[in-house]
Amino acid sequence: MSEKIHCDALIIGAGVVGLAAAARLAQDYSHVILVEAHDGFGRETSSRNSEVIHSGIHYPAGSLKTELCLLGQKALYPFARKHEVPFRECGKLVVAVDASEVDKLESIAAHVRELGVRHELLGGEQIAEREKNLRARAALYFPETGIIDSHSLMGVLESQIASRGGLIAYHHRVQSAERVGQEWVVRVESPTGNLEIAAPRVVNAAGLGGAALSNQTLETSRYEHRFCRGRYFQLSSRYQNYFRHLVYPLPQAHGLGVHTTLDLEGFMKLGPDVEWCSDSDWANLAPYYLCDWETLRPQFAQAARKLLPDLADSDLTPGTVGIRPKLFIDAKAHPDFLIENHGGWIHCLGIESPGLTAALAIAEKVAELA
Repeated sequence: MSEKIHCDALIIGAGVVGLAAAARLAQDYSHVILVEAHDGFGRETSSRNSEVIHSGIHYPAGSLKTELCLLGQKALYPFARKHEVPFRECGKLVVAVDASEVDKLESIAAHVRELGVRHELLGGEQIAEREKNLRARAALYFPETGIIDSHSLMGVLESQIASRGGLIAYHHRVQSAERVGQEWVVRVESPTGNLEIAAPRVVNAAGLGGAALSNQTLETSRYEHRFCRGRYFQLSSRYQNYFRHLVYPLPQAHGLGVHTTLDLEGFMKLGPDVEWCSDSDWANLAPYYLCDWETLRPQFAQAARKLLPDLADSDLTPGTVGIRPKLFIDAKAHPDFLIENHGGWIHCLGIESPGLTAALAIAEKVAELA
């Protein structure tokens, strides 16, 4: 017979969104539990990204992504300062390499003016003053874009949960959930046996597996995560501190294009690219974290030479692979976050980029719904 535990709020998934939600709800409720199938936090999407603090410029006006990205960014910098999470407000350049791209850059400028995002339009000489190694016709400069140590951020959130009386249970995998009276009863497999956790409010922040779990729990087939992977290459040490800012090409049809990002030591990486996974079952994604780096290397190098003309194929070494959950509702693409409350079952679906930037704002949204 399964052990049964009662709590005020149960959070499923210890990615950055689940951790932020649990830390926030632990301010309002005395008994909060977070369960995670892996052996620690951030083992999937939250630890396999560019660690960029985004400015919210690439999403439609009025979308939840834009709203929560802008709110999240405003919350994240002071949070990082207060809790000594390493970060750098390095700024970002979106560049038009030649005259044919300038019109597209001006359309982006019109969009960001509508959003009220701080920016500056730079000409070629101004770009060279900021980045001596970059040659471009024009660029949009976003001073509030930055980079952050996502592992340290998640570690602080984990500590906050504990300090506020919450409980985190790793190696606890959710099997199913159902409504029983006024509570949700969630069945969990743990190292010591099966148990049931009953709570009036459950936050499904299960990331890649979130849509499948909500379909099972809500007895529907409306929600679907289709998976898209992105690969990153590290650049050799000769490119350390080569750029002072993040440098992006103009957005492509299916993403932002292969761009350069920095870590806190000034080392540069390229990526991510965009490749759809053919398997739609989140439990079968392990092979997609592997790839043929040797075949991929010349493709990345060629794309990156738009920004780094002297780049050699040998400058690229394999980096990481991340998988994004692209949300579809009723078989139609839903390119936005979806955060809903179904009678106390609060799910966070389609949380891809800018989920890291938006995490603290998503947590506030969850707290409102709870």
